[in-house]
Amino acid sequence: MSTPTTDTAAMRQIIRALRASGHTLRFVYDGEDDVPVANETEALEAINAVDQAYLHVTLPDGETTGYVFFVLGNDPEEVACDWTVNLPDVDRVTESWWS
Repeated sequence: MSTPTTDTAAMRQIIRALRASGHTLRFVYDGEDDVPVANETEALEAINAVDQAYLHVTLPDGETTGYVFFVLGNDPEEVACDWTVNLPDVDRVTESWWS
């Protein structure tokens, strides 16, 4: 994937990779509330409304969950600061930016 030039572009690439591999968006934790999200647009709106947020997803097995921690204002390729080890799709996307 091409290296993103904005935070939103980086988050969009990650969200699309997760959804393409069968993950379901659950909610965004914005530091105060769990904001339910059903699609990419809702997730991006919730994340962009704050300085940092956790996007929680359900894995394709329908039971296991994971998260990606986003900090806005970092360089776009560093907007995803942390994620659970059970989300290798995030690794693949972010590693492609550094290649």
